[in-house]
Amino acid sequence: MIVALLLPYFITLTAYGLLTIYISGLAEKTGIKHVTLLSTGYGAMFFALIYTTFIIITFYTVEKYIMEKFRNLGLSDAIIDALAKKGFTAPTPIQEQTIPMLLSGEKDIVGQAMTGTGKTAAFGLPILENVKDGAGHVQAIILTPTRELAIQVADEISSFRGTRRTRITTVYGGQAMLPQLKALKRGTDIVVGTPGRVLDHIRRKTLKLGDISFFVLDEADEMCNMGFLDDVSDIMENAGDNHRTLLFSATMPPEVMRIARKFMGDYDVVSVKREKNEVPLTEQIFHEVNERDRFEALCRVVDAQREFYGLIFCRTRADADRVAGLLTERKYPAEPIHGDLSQSRREEILKKFRNRKCKILVATDVAARGIDVPDLSHVINFALPQDPQSYVHRVGRTGRAGKSGIAVTIINPREFGKLRYISKVTGVRVEKKPLPTIDEVIEMKKGHMGAELDEIVTGGKHMSYLSLANELLEDNDPIEVVAALLKHSQGSLLDKSSYRVIEEGRDNSRSRVRFTAYVGRAHGMTPRKLVDMICRKSRINPVRIQHVKIQGRQSTFTVPAGDSDNVMRAVNRSNKNERPLLRRG
Repeated sequence: MIVALLLPYFITLTAYGLLTIYISGLAEKTGIKHVTLLSTGYGAMFFALIYTTFIIITFYTVEKYIMEKFRNLGLSDAIIDALAKKGFTAPTPIQEQTIPMLLSGEKDIVGQAMTGTGKTAAFGLPILENVKDGAGHVQAIILTPTRELAIQVADEISSFRGTRRTRITTVYGGQAMLPQLKALKRGTDIVVGTPGRVLDHIRRKTLKLGDISFFVLDEADEMCNMGFLDDVSDIMENAGDNHRTLLFSATMPPEVMRIARKFMGDYDVVSVKREKNEVPLTEQIFHEVNERDRFEALCRVVDAQREFYGLIFCRTRADADRVAGLLTERKYPAEPIHGDLSQSRREEILKKFRNRKCKILVATDVAARGIDVPDLSHVINFALPQDPQSYVHRVGRTGRAGKSGIAVTIINPREFGKLRYISKVTGVRVEKKPLPTIDEVIEMKKGHMGAELDEIVTGGKHMSYLSLANELLEDNDPIEVVAALLKHSQGSLLDKSSYRVIEEGRDNSRSRVRFTAYVGRAHGMTPRKLVDMICRKSRINPVRIQHVKIQGRQSTFTVPAGDSDNVMRAVNRSNKNERPLLRRG
């Protein structure tokens, strides 16, 4: 930064010397007084120096003003310089609230904010401010649910160090034990790792947490989902008493708050939620298609984008392999990533993805939890997640770092109720939109081809083909020659007949059947009890039962037509009385 700002001075001084030499020669040739020429030239040079000084002062003033918000949080100049080099301009809401509390307070903290809002810096910066380089013992332990996230967190905190020599070590499964043992024996200040491997080192007595000052649980809700609570409990029992516990999570299910009550003392809750009038950075839409058209719909979504760079979520590892394989067969730059891959293979795929040699990553929920790429254009739910919390984490992979993104969910008609349930629980609006049409896809591909051809011509990459081009044009119409070449290179991409027509998903179960149940308020029945009873007997999803009305001695409700026979048969069969409990109408 300093060299860049002083560069105008160096240029000006060089020009000063050259101007002096030039004026001396000019004076000898013209006879004009040397002093007159010098005064004119040096006057211009003086104003140039004044202007350059003004520019430099302005640069410093603007930079100081931009970073003043970070300085007001209590961060040191060294940390602020590191943030400026990384391009930070202002703290995010979770950073603005959390950093001062960690720098000055003594309480534990529970922090909630959506994925991609800067949680790592929120706890990482205060930890760096408080640890002493080379203290001879581990001062902070950060637990993450996945190895990818451990690597990401460690790299992010390392980038904040600036000129400091704080030692940060990652420990996670799937990596050779020896390098980790050497790093821990050599001495480290901060350890970032997954619960299983951290616990392994504790039992080997190669990692001691008795003197730590900070214990961080990152992505605590995912820790719960992945069954790490017992490991976390064992690790915390091996930590000293004189530390602050920091728990960060995108969602706050009951399991997360039980962690807080069990392991934390007096704690403050920091919750950052989107304001009602704040426009979300991620547009959330869904396409409803028949199950047989799901993969074709996925290809249609990708084809209709000017630049697709994103994640596709599948339910199982086998699904991820299958979808990635089908995409590769159609020449899409796709790779699968899941827990069955070796660590070296996973890191190789992630490197290709970050370098954009691979633009589509087909992932399972677990494998994607450590993937942090700030400029993803899309997230596609090829399969619905198991629960609303997983949906939040998936969608949070795009629309990060102030950039917009699109989250697309592909469902079949029978999954509509589950998507509506997810939307209700998460409090987000998922808008239904029609799939891009074949004509829209073809127009987009034409635009891509035109841009690629312009780049080839502008860059002169076509010169070796000029002689062949002249030969072809001697006996053929130029337009037909170009069209034939496009057909040869692009195949059937612009041929409408090569695309399969995808009809909007239709579900006969959208029409509903009304039932009357011969139980009501007189029998102690409530809407919830009635729904629970029907679900228990017929094993259908509660969201499919609607229009429930409880009367004195009977009740009414509706279910999709496709579920009506099952509900009627299951409920009446389980009723021991001679009179059926349900009737239609």
